[in-house]
Amino acid sequence: MTSQAPAPASEGQPEYGLIAVAATGHFLNDAMGNVYPVLIPLMMTPLHLTLVAAALVTTANRMSQSLLQPFIGRFTDRGSRLSLVLPAALGIGAVTTGLLPFTGTAWLFLALTLVAGAANAAFHPPALTWVRSIGGTRRGRSTSLFLVAGNLGRAVAPLVLGALAIGLGAASIAWLSLPALLLAFWYLRRLRAYRVGVAGGGGGGEEMPAFGLIRRRFGDTVSLLAMTSARATLVNAIIVLVPIAYRVAGEPIYLGAAVVGVLLLAGSFGNVAGGTLSDLMPRQWVVVVGALASVAALVGFLLTHGVASLVFVALTGLFGMSTTSVTMVIGQEIFPESVGMASGIALGLGNAVAAALVALLSVLAGVTSVTVALLVAGAIALLAVPAAVRHRRAAAQA
Repeated sequence: MTSQAPAPASEGQPEYGLIAVAATGHFLNDAMGNVYPVLIPLMMTPLHLTLVAAALVTTANRMSQSLLQPFIGRFTDRGSRLSLVLPAALGIGAVTTGLLPFTGTAWLFLALTLVAGAANAAFHPPALTWVRSIGGTRRGRSTSLFLVAGNLGRAVAPLVLGALAIGLGAASIAWLSLPALLLAFWYLRRLRAYRVGVAGGGGGGEEMPAFGLIRRRFGDTVSLLAMTSARATLVNAIIVLVPIAYRVAGEPIYLGAAVVGVLLLAGSFGNVAGGTLSDLMPRQWVVVVGALASVAALVGFLLTHGVASLVFVALTGLFGMSTTSVTMVIGQEIFPESVGMASGIALGLGNAVAAALVALLSVLAGVTSVTVALLVAGAIALLAVPAAVRHRRAAAQA
């Protein structure tokens, strides 16, 4: 790799080789961030966790993955070295995730999940800013390719780890840390000259604190958060609640892992399709169609069993996650001078709001049922529709 920082490719063709490097890290980072659909059900008995407690541990991890991202993104915009941020994020995440199966108390397990979540958060903003700088004129597609790698990691993790855990137990999850540690070392050695931020497409605009930029475009920020958190609430409610519910009902671990894997695998294809469509039509209409179709598919999932339910959960992921890269690009268009912060808001703060909502839905599931909680999650997902329409009108008037 060249020793000089690359010039931004914002007006040229995407640099797919470099995007692949970033995407590989995203695959491993998000795979480690989605061990919980397998690990939590396995640890419920030794750690004496109830359904609600198990769900809250998972949502605490997702909260820590999300809250820091806007501020890490703003730090990234001011010119942080990829060779420091990315290796640290992957390395710390790998070590803490690898230790999770060996914890003996619920409090230690919770502490490690919070550290692992923070490391996961630190990876996304600088990597997304880097991808934008090398995405050329196809930012929607380039961003979706990067994001789909993370979705694939999240999809593959429960499927592979579920199969390993059947024969080898929870300790097998620690093996996932090894490739992430190796890539972290590679990043440390090969990305020393690469800097993101002003030189990498961060915008280089005025030096304004994150809260100042958000306050200036408060209405657009609220619309962005509504679009991202509505989608994330639906997807994360399925990821958190369904495997635990199956475990409590005495179903095999692999069944819950299969639901999550199918959801995220289909979502990967939806992510690419949505990102590509957003380069050809108004991005807000992709959000509207995705929200409506994903809720319809969720109802189908709840009303069916067996293979049919897997088909409907695949459709839920396909449509529900088709808007991930779309809202990411919308956020970068709202904050062109601070794309790292924009990525942190869209991917981080939106997911933090969703994690808080899923925590409440977990309590609701304990009081009523998982089905009721998922139906409420579907109603929340529909809030993306008026938010997208509002943003479309505001953009047209600007």
